[in-house]
Amino acid sequence: MVLSSGVVDNTKKELNRGKTVAAFCMGRKETYEYLHDNPSIEFRPVSYTNNPLVIARHKNMTAINSALEIDLTGQATAESLGRIFYSGIGGQADFMRGAVLSQGGKTILALQSTAEDEEVSRIVPNLKEGAGVTLTRGDIHYVVTEYGIAYLHGKNIRERAMALIAIAHPKFRPWLIEEARNLNLIYKDQEFIPGEKGEYPEYLETYRTTKTGLRIFLRPVRMSDEPLLKDFFYSLTDECMHHRFISTRRDMPHERLQKFVIIDYTKEMVILAVIEQEGKEMIIGMGQYYIDENTHTAEVAFVVRDDYQGKGIGAELLSYLTYLAKKNGLHGFTAEVLIDNKPMLNLFERMGFVIERRAEAGVYELTMSFRE
Repeated sequence: MVLSSGVVDNTKKELNRGKTVAAFCMGRKETYEYLHDNPSIEFRPVSYTNNPLVIARHKNMTAINSALEIDLTGQATAESLGRIFYSGIGGQADFMRGAVLSQGGKTILALQSTAEDEEVSRIVPNLKEGAGVTLTRGDIHYVVTEYGIAYLHGKNIRERAMALIAIAHPKFRPWLIEEARNLNLIYKDQEFIPGEKGEYPEYLETYRTTKTGLRIFLRPVRMSDEPLLKDFFYSLTDECMHHRFISTRRDMPHERLQKFVIIDYTKEMVILAVIEQEGKEMIIGMGQYYIDENTHTAEVAFVVRDDYQGKGIGAELLSYLTYLAKKNGLHGFTAEVLIDNKPMLNLFERMGFVIERRAEAGVYELTMSFRE
């Protein structure tokens, strides 16, 4: 037993410290012998254990539950499939809402992306008619499937839909995109690349520690990253935007942003440098390359938030992009860099590439061959 082994000792609880509180128990003879006259175990009525206000008194309360279906707006049912009842609501809503009210609390809905041998998607455009809404849109912070994590808290409907589609089973994503368009949940011009070319390559996720000791998460861009990237681009100064895009343009509308997040992973790559801030992801750097199949090289570019420059993030991004490019059989990179962008030029030189430069109109056109 977990309790008898001492793994759970309840010493960090704000309420009923040192005690395990429960409403009922079923187990083997050994379980009942352990519970008998045990002062560290306390049984209370459900009106106490499932009271959201009691649950909320515990700091950092995390409630983990499952569901039968969740729709693209974040409503979930754990009690019925349409008008066919499967279960009662139990204590799911009590604990989820108690965790929402808890200081530092979070709620997690974990479910398989499909049912009936992958013939049915559990992520659906709408809950079936007659289904009971066990959890409302405000009850769920995180949704987890075998294809990733969708953070819904504080997101608008379009952002929720895209985040949930991104963690649905790949074979149902085209259908969900089309249904979401028809329901006006997402933009009518929302792009999508079906099949393997557009499937998120989770195996490329990795952690790196920069030269200054900063721990960063490097991962490919997801189709649901548009809001994160928008925040990232708007955090950059005019000078930083000019060095990256050789332009002073500041606006980043949906039409432009989705070019960064809807990509064919077999022809291009966008790698994000991410840290966690207050339980949410924040992009602090981005690197990308686009393959030229005729020359077996790729055009490369990257940018780092101004307040995180000088911490080695650019070096880690370029190093990882170089690794991926070599793995794909590429011979080198090309890039356009402003002549006055000394930090970028120095970084390319430190990477040990064989570099050829051609200057034109204040811009270096670089050809950088990989060494063996």
